[in-house]
Amino acid sequence: MSRIVVTGGSGRSGQVVVRDLVERGHEVRNVDIVPPAAADCAFVEADVTSYGDMLAACHGYDVLVHLAAHPSPDFDLTTGAGRFRTNTLSTFNAFQAAVALGMQRVVWASSVTVLGYPFRNCKPASVPVDETHTPLPQNSYALSKVACEHLAEYMHRLHGVTYIGLRFSNIFYEDTGHRANYSKVPGFWVDIDLRRQDLWSYVDARDVAQSIRLALAADIEGAEVFNIAAADTIMKQTNAELIAETFPDVQAGKELGPYQTLVSINKAERMLGYKPEWSWRQILGDVR
Repeated sequence: MSRIVVTGGSGRSGQVVVRDLVERGHEVRNVDIVPPAAADCAFVEADVTSYGDMLAACHGYDVLVHLAAHPSPDFDLTTGAGRFRTNTLSTFNAFQAAVALGMQRVVWASSVTVLGYPFRNCKPASVPVDETHTPLPQNSYALSKVACEHLAEYMHRLHGVTYIGLRFSNIFYEDTGHRANYSKVPGFWVDIDLRRQDLWSYVDARDVAQSIRLALAADIEGAEVFNIAAADTIMKQTNAELIAETFPDVQAGKELGPYQTLVSINKAERMLGYKPEWSWRQILGDVR
């Protein structure tokens, strides 16, 4: 059993992660600015943009899962500064608190938006896109995540702590009360362009929890990032159809399957043992 702090544990994904860790016998503390919907574990109300709050909230625990962030990509010149500040400052506080408290590992939420979301002014060099692809952030949210990925590298060099960034794709929930739920998926098939922003990738919240659990235990040192997505795209159309209509001059890998995710999860499979367990096809049925 480990003592694990989860920032942002009251959020939709955070609740799934907390529940997963608690069910596996870990002692978990949820750190958030709002109480959770369910009292699955100890809760501390704290502002993670305050270093003092972060330090106090993490005291006495072994490892840190940092999920707290302003979560929405932006396309204006008004809200970006606040979003960038919140995400970078809270992550710096998390990384440094771990060092100060003698923690050896931080698992934190990056995002596939760093790859070029929404792919209007840029395109991938090839697909599937893996972690060697040059980041192409298009908004302050993605910029904040790229900045934090570099921050993790510097902090590891300075202090030797391991920082594992998980680039989550668009997270879906079986709960039909949530805006990102599977009942909306058939609506995406009407217009291929609707989901090009994520390269038609997605991930189930339960696989988010799986990836975090694996990252906490993986035999890894350093600062690493991993794409985390479902094994398939969210579309009923084939990859050949998607690419031909939107990125006709982008090279596709020779081994690319007809419905395989275009955000490569090979690195996570190889180094974390990650194997997505959930697909929209399990919930809606295979419509091929």
